Amino acid sequence: MIKIQGLNKFFNKGKQNQIHVINDVSLELPTSGMVAIFGKSGCGKTTLLNVIGGLDGYESGSLTIEGNDIGKDTDVIRNKYIGYIFQNYNLNKSQTCFENIASALRLCGINDAEILQKRVNAALSNVDMINYAGRTPDTLSGGQQQRIAIARAIVKNPSIILADEPTGNLDEANTVMIMDLLKQISRDRLVLLVTHEANLVDYYCDTVIELSDGKVVDIRNNQTAEGYAARGKNDIYLGELERSEIADGNARIEFYGDAPETPINLKIVNNGGKLYVRIDTPKVQVLDQSSEVKLREGVYTQSEEQTRSEKKVDMSDLPPIEGSRFGKLFSFKSAIKSGYDEGFKKARMGKKVLRGCMCMFAAVMVLMSAVFGTSFNDIINVSNSYNHNVFYVYTPNAETSEKLVAAANGKENGVDYVRLMYGTPAGDSSVKFMMGFFESFSFEGYDEGFRTNAVYLDVTLAEGLRTVAGKSEDLSFEDVLITTKVADALLDKSSLGYISEYDDLIGLTNSTMTVNGKSLRVAGVVDSNETAVYMTEMAMATHIMSSTGLNVKLDTESGYDVESGTTALAIRHSDNDSSNIPTVGDTVQIHGVSLTVDKIIKYSSSYDEWLKNNGVEKMNEDEYFRKRVEEKYPDSYDMDFHVKYEELRQAEYYDYIAYYNDHIDEYLTERYLFDGANDRNLWMYVKKNVEEVKYMYMSYGGSELYAAEKYKEANGVYPVLGTVKDVDTVYKIVEQKSTQYNDEFNMNVFNGNQISSVYFVDEKDYIAFTKQIGETHDMAATGEVSVSQGKDIVYIESSSGVVSSSSSSSSGSSVYTVIHSTDPDATAAWLYGEFSYITAPNEYSPAILAPDDIFDEKIKDHSTDIITGLITMAVVIVVLSVCMYFIMRSSLLNRIKEVGIYRAIGVSKRNLTFKFFIEALLITTLTVLIGYILTSAFIFACLGMSAMMETVFFYPVWLAAAVLGILYFICMFFGTLPILSLLRKTPSEILAKYDI
Repeated sequence: MIKIQGLNKFFNKGKQNQIHVINDVSLELPTSGMVAIFGKSGCGKTTLLNVIGGLDGYESGSLTIEGNDIGKDTDVIRNKYIGYIFQNYNLNKSQTCFENIASALRLCGINDAEILQKRVNAALSNVDMINYAGRTPDTLSGGQQQRIAIARAIVKNPSIILADEPTGNLDEANTVMIMDLLKQISRDRLVLLVTHEANLVDYYCDTVIELSDGKVVDIRNNQTAEGYAARGKNDIYLGELERSEIADGNARIEFYGDAPETPINLKIVNNGGKLYVRIDTPKVQVLDQSSEVKLREGVYTQSEEQTRSEKKVDMSDLPPIEGSRFGKLFSFKSAIKSGYDEGFKKARMGKKVLRGCMCMFAAVMVLMSAVFGTSFNDIINVSNSYNHNVFYVYTPNAETSEKLVAAANGKENGVDYVRLMYGTPAGDSSVKFMMGFFESFSFEGYDEGFRTNAVYLDVTLAEGLRTVAGKSEDLSFEDVLITTKVADALLDKSSLGYISEYDDLIGLTNSTMTVNGKSLRVAGVVDSNETAVYMTEMAMATHIMSSTGLNVKLDTESGYDVESGTTALAIRHSDNDSSNIPTVGDTVQIHGVSLTVDKIIKYSSSYDEWLKNNGVEKMNEDEYFRKRVEEKYPDSYDMDFHVKYEELRQAEYYDYIAYYNDHIDEYLTERYLFDGANDRNLWMYVKKNVEEVKYMYMSYGGSELYAAEKYKEANGVYPVLGTVKDVDTVYKIVEQKSTQYNDEFNMNVFNGNQISSVYFVDEKDYIAFTKQIGETHDMAATGEVSVSQGKDIVYIESSSGVVSSSSSSSSGSSVYTVIHSTDPDATAAWLYGEFSYITAPNEYSPAILAPDDIFDEKIKDHSTDIITGLITMAVVIVVLSVCMYFIMRSSLLNRIKEVGIYRAIGVSKRNLTFKFFIEALLITTLTVLIGYILTSAFIFACLGMSAMMETVFFYPVWLAAAVLGILYFICMFFGTLPILSLLRKTPSEILAKYDI
C-alpha cells in the first residue's frame, strides 16, 4: 500500500539552523488497520504524515502509494487514494456542511447532483450528522466539526485515511467518539494516525511507529487495542435522577431532578387537533432530534457504553470511486460567484478605494494613450513614408553598376529590379493626385488634392499582384498603378463623399510628375503593402533620361527604325566638319552599352542645304521648264522655243514649286530634332499637324504654293502664274495657331537649349541606359570634336575629354542605383558586405541607404515626443500594475487559510490559479472596463465633433483595442501573480506559515 525507502527531509537546508526533520525513514505500511505515528512534539511525526499525504515535499528517497510515486501527479494520488483529517478541521466556513463534504467528490470528477446527494448523506449518517447537512461549520461544536471532517474524508471511500491529531482540540467524550469512529473505519482500510497521546495509542492503534528526532526508533504491534469506553458528557440518564409526576385526564407531565427555584410556567394548547407548547420560564432548553444532549433511560453502565461504541460504519452506499478528472473543484460559474462575493459583496472600504483607483487609472491610461498616440501616429507615418523593400546605393563607377545589374538579372540576394536616380536619396517621393470635381465645385486655381508618399517603380514589379480596381494590363504611356497601401493613404485623406473607394481613384492625375509633358493618371489599384507607384517601362525610362543630360532619344522621335545595338546619330555640323564625327559602321558607347552607328543625320539650316546633305538633286527652274518643253514638244525645236517655254512656265509654275519642295516634310522632321525645343512653328508642324507651317520653310514660293493648292482644291488644276491672290494667308494662319498653342508649347517643350547632337536608339537600349552607368562618349559640341579610331570602339573626345554618366548629368548630381528587393534582410547583408569599399560622395549623402536607415533618419524629429509619451505611459502602467497587485494581494491575505484548505483537501494548483484568474477578470471587467469605456467614448466624441481634435488625440480602433488588451493583460497578470507566488509553497507550508 504505502512503501517508503530512505526518506529524508530538511528544514532550512544548508543553513546554520538546519533540521533533519525526517532522517532516512523506511517503512512499509499495511493495507488496513489503525497505525499510529507516535512521539514527542517536534519529533517529525506531522511532517512525515504531510509528506505521505502529499502536503509536503522531501529531498531524497522514495515514497509510493499503490505503486505510484507521490512526487508525480501528487494531487491526483491524494484525491484518488487518500482522505485527510486535520486537527483544526480545515472546513470552509462559508459553505454548508453538505458542500464541504461534496467538495471531496467534486475533486474526483463527480458532479452529478443525485450521486452527490446520496454519497454525502451516507457519509453524514456514518458520523451521525445527517441532521446538520444544511448548517455551516461555525455553528457546530468542535466534535461535530471533526465528524464533518471525517465524513469528508470517507465520502469518496479512499483506501487510506490520514489523521493529524484528530482529537487534539476535543474533550474526552468527543475524543472517544471520534476515535471509536476511526477505529471502525480502520477495519477495512488503513488509518494512519498522528498523536502524542499515549493512552489513545494504547487503546486504539494496531501498530505503533515511534519517532525521535526524525528517525524511526520503534515499531510495535498492539494486540489489545479494543477502544476506550467513556461516559458521554451530553448523555443524561433519567434513572439517576429523582422523579415526580403530574397527571390528569388530558396530560401527564414527568419531572426529573431537583425542584426548580421558581415554578415552571407551561402552557399547552390544543387548537383544531394541533398541540402548541409555550414555556415562559427562563433558562429552559427544548430538546429535539438534532440536539446534542440525549435523554437515556436507566443509569450509566460501562457495558452499555461499550456496546454503543461498537456501532459499525456502513460503507455500502459509498462504493469506490473511479474518477476521471482529479483536483478540479471550481468551474467558471463558481469562480465568478466566488470572485463577486470576495471582491464586491464582502468588500471592505480599502478594497472599494482601490477599485475606484483602478477605474481612474484605466481612464488616465486611455487618455494618455490617445494624447501620446499622436507619437505613435508619427511612428506609423514615418513607417508608411518609405518603401521597406527599396535600397539606394551610390554608384561611382561602372564596376559597381555591373554588379548591381547582374544581381537584378539573376534575381540574386533578393534583388529583382534596379534603376538609376540622380540626386541625394531620402526615401520615397511625395506624390499628389488631383481630386476629381463636380463641375459646380471646380474653379480656376483650385489646387486641392491628396498627397502621400511612394516610390516610383517599374510596372513589371506589379506582375502577379491582384488587381482590386481598374486595370493592370494594356497600360498606356501615362498610365500608372498604385498599391492598396498608397490608395488607403489617399482615401484616408479624402473628405469627399464621392472619393471613398478604390474605384473612385481611377483616373486621378498625378500633379507632382509629368513625363514628356504628360501627367500620369491612375489606371488601377493592385494589392500590395508597399508604398509604390508603378510606371510603364518607357515612362520610367523617359523620366530618368530627362535627368541624365545624355543626348539620347528614342528612334520613334526621329522617324527612323533603329534596331537594338545600333544607333542613328543626328549632329549639327557643316560639311567641313564631317571628318570630326563618327561614320556609319563606327562603334560608340553610352552608359557602357556599345552601339554601332547605322545612320548619320546632319543638321541642315535650310531646305536647300538638306537636299545637298542628303544627296537629293533638284533641277532649277530653267532646267525644269526646258525639260518640260522637250518632253511636251519632242519633235519641235524652232524659233518658238522661248514662246513655248514661257507658256509652260506660266501654266505649270506651281507644279515646279511643288516638285522642288516635295521633300520638305522629311526636312522639317529632321530639323525638328535639333530646333524643336525652341521653334514653336516646327513643334506645331510635327506635333500638332499644322500643315501651313511647311510653306514658311520652303526655299521660295511657299506662300504662293499654299494659295495655288487652295485654288487647285477648288478647281482641279493649279492657277496660271501671276493670278494667285492673298499670298500672305499662310503667315496669318501660322500666327493664329502660334497664339493658340503658346501656353502648351512653353509648358511642355521649351527649354532654351538647342541640341547639338543626339543619338537615336531603340526601346531596349533606351531602357538599358536607365539601369546602369559606364563609359559614355560625349557628343556635346562645346569643344573641338575629334574622332580616334580603335579596333572596335570609336572614342568621341571633346575639350572635356571622355566622360562617364556620373558627370554627364546636366545638374552634376550624384548617381545612385535604386534597388528593389523581395528579401530586404538578405539584400542588406549583401550590399554592406559587397560594397563596403564605396565612399559617400559627400557628408550629406550616404554610400548605402537601407530602409532601416531611412526610418532612423526620419524618426529623429519625433524621438523626444515618442520617448516622453512612452515614459508617461510606462508610469501609468506601473501604477496600475501595483494597484492591481495590491488589490489581489490584500484579498489573498484574508484568504490564505482558504487557499491552504483547498490545497490540503486536494484542489490542484491549476484549478486554484483558474479560480483567482477568473476573479481578477471579474474585478477588471467591473472596474477597469468601466473607466475604459467611459473615457474612450469621450475621446471618440471629441474626435467626431471637430477635426482639430485629431491634433490632440490619435485613437484609432486598433489603438483602442491595444489599450484594452494591455489593461486586461496587466490586471490579469498582476492579479494572478500573488496566487502564483503563494502556490509555489506546499499545502503544509501555506497552512503552517500563513494560517491567519
